[in-house]
Amino acid sequence: MKDNIKKGIFPVTGMMCAVCAGTVEKTVGEQPGVESAAVNFASSEVSFSWDPSVTSPEKVAQAVREAGYEMIVARSAAEAVEEKRDAELRQYRRMKRDLWIAWALTIPLSVICMLHVHFPGDSYVQMALALAVMVLSGRRFYVNGLRHLFQRRPDMDSLVAVSTLVSFLFSLFNTLDPSYFTSRGIPADLYYEASAMIIAFVLTGKFLEGRARRDTGDAIRALMGLQPSEARLVDPDGNVRTVRIGEIVPGDMLSVRPGDRIPVDGKVVSGVASVDGSMLTGEPEGVEKASGDTVSAGTLDINGTIVVEATKVGAATELARIIECVREAQGSKAPVQRLVDRISRVFVPVVIALSVLTFVVWTAFGEGYLPMAVLAAVSVLVIACPCALGLATPTAVMVGIGRGASSGILIKEAAALEELKNVDVLAIDKTGTLTEGRPKVTECSTDPDRELLRAVYALEERSTHPLARALAEWASEGLGGEAPLQPDSLDNIPGKGIRGSVEGDAVWIGNEALAAEEGADVPEELSRLAVLWAGEGAGVVFVGRKGVALMAVKVADTVRPDAARTVAVLKDMGVRTVLITGDRRATAEYVAARTGIEEVISGVMPQGKQDAVRRLRSEGHFVAMAGDGINDSQAMAEADVAIAMGGGSDIAIEVAQVTIVSGRLLYIPRALRLSAATLKVIKENLFWAFIYNVLGIPLAAGVLYPAFGIMLTPMIASAAMAFSSVCVVMNSLRLRSLKFKV
Repeated sequence: MKDNIKKGIFPVTGMMCAVCAGTVEKTVGEQPGVESAAVNFASSEVSFSWDPSVTSPEKVAQAVREAGYEMIVARSAAEAVEEKRDAELRQYRRMKRDLWIAWALTIPLSVICMLHVHFPGDSYVQMALALAVMVLSGRRFYVNGLRHLFQRRPDMDSLVAVSTLVSFLFSLFNTLDPSYFTSRGIPADLYYEASAMIIAFVLTGKFLEGRARRDTGDAIRALMGLQPSEARLVDPDGNVRTVRIGEIVPGDMLSVRPGDRIPVDGKVVSGVASVDGSMLTGEPEGVEKASGDTVSAGTLDINGTIVVEATKVGAATELARIIECVREAQGSKAPVQRLVDRISRVFVPVVIALSVLTFVVWTAFGEGYLPMAVLAAVSVLVIACPCALGLATPTAVMVGIGRGASSGILIKEAAALEELKNVDVLAIDKTGTLTEGRPKVTECSTDPDRELLRAVYALEERSTHPLARALAEWASEGLGGEAPLQPDSLDNIPGKGIRGSVEGDAVWIGNEALAAEEGADVPEELSRLAVLWAGEGAGVVFVGRKGVALMAVKVADTVRPDAARTVAVLKDMGVRTVLITGDRRATAEYVAARTGIEEVISGVMPQGKQDAVRRLRSEGHFVAMAGDGINDSQAMAEADVAIAMGGGSDIAIEVAQVTIVSGRLLYIPRALRLSAATLKVIKENLFWAFIYNVLGIPLAAGVLYPAFGIMLTPMIASAAMAFSSVCVVMNSLRLRSLKFKV
């Protein structure tokens, strides 16, 4: 793809079925400068990539408009959502009005027809009522349906238009010249109510389906609802004023009070507050945030007032990234959808051909069967509407991805949601994935005196060694948060440690090499602990004064508290966990033993991690790779499914198809279960959509009539068609209440 190619997601209104979606997709894809296009019928959106030097969204929107639909082009995603909401509201009100008119006219028409009420001019009254329903409530079916039929792109509107016109015109002929049939001994039946009923039932189904489909987008609307429209800006003089969110720039100071949602990604500069980030991470507990801690846009201040310095605003925030990711994922197509797309492209022409064949077969039995032929042909056209088929996959994908997003599982594409259930091997990185990724003091040989802690804190606070932060935090906790003193002297010894003086107290901190250089005596007990801890893969630091080592400190990257449980749950699910790390063997095996992992690949560089994943795949396994660092990105790209842990490197998150926002390992089996549940719903939807048509079309054609006298009328066919679409959407919505066992 060229560097200047742009990509966007645009709402589309007016689509009534999967064939409509296919028409829009083909129209957009055929435009000069458009590289690729995909339509999500469930979300009523089209995503496409285009070359801005050749075309623009406005030109594409014009082509879509000429095809009979409306594509909304807005300046921002938020504005597009607002315009789409307004358009859907207008469409909802228009459909509700048309629905009321349709039933208000259809009910008396049906009463006249079904109860055989006769009075002078009754046939003309029936004709007038049916015509009113067709013109006032069904006009869009004729405008769009006939246009698409003449363009050789027939859709659901075409089926409704043809079926109702056939019923109406046949009845009109019998009204104007009833003797043509009666003179031949054939009753001149009228089917005006069929025309009206079909429109009334189709509108009812679309109305109910539209209301249900709006529920499939609850997750994305909930995420967008986390974005506050205003913020409280603190100026340099300390004055606070309310500003629009679009006016905030990085570096601004913002005051956040209890009950407020944090408007930007930023850093706390003053105050303490408990912050609830459950909508982003899936974690129900509030997290305390104090000076220096980072906060994310959309998270909720539960208690305490804080001042936040904005670091990322608008589209650059993590919340905006997640929203865009979810929108793109919900608009992507699962591999199983390809089969549906192929079927949908030929479905309507095949149905029209079957309808014609039904008519021909019935009339072959004789002229007296002409009324039956009309009824059967019309019923075939109506019952075979591909709406349920078109909704089967995208509605389940939308709800599944939304359910994941609300639980802290960010799935970037529908293919990953479908493929996760196939995973039988999880290759997992150690540092930052199985472990916390940040060394901390986990054990000390003795309780140090306060003066020694002060010296350690003062020296390590100013050291650049990787273990310095862990030692400084440990010492600070021991001192109860006391501020560090200023060292009298400080000397870093590369590869060994640090020495210095604090208020005349000379202290050295480092490894065995530094102890030897200091000529220090290391007691046997400290040496024994050092050997034991080193065997566990931990770092060992000695602290001493002059020629004596006073204590040994164990510094380790702690295993995540849910790591062992995650491995056990995955094992119960039939998924084997393999630890792949660049760390030394002793450390890797210690972590594996703590977590229950039976297979370890250690001491490998990024290329080695990739080779290990490739080998696992070559053995026939479906591999997911979970990692958080740049050194994991090659292996993640090699895997069938890549899983990034939240808080990891941008490259790892960019490569991944799935991101665990909270970083909790137990969310990996949750993602696998979500995938299995979503695919189960997709299969159920497709089964019922296919079986509905497989059984419905022959019934509508009248195959059971000769033997059992069973014949579907057009009214029943239209009601069944409407019911099938609503059932598919409602079945997909079950995923919203999916319960995770872990």
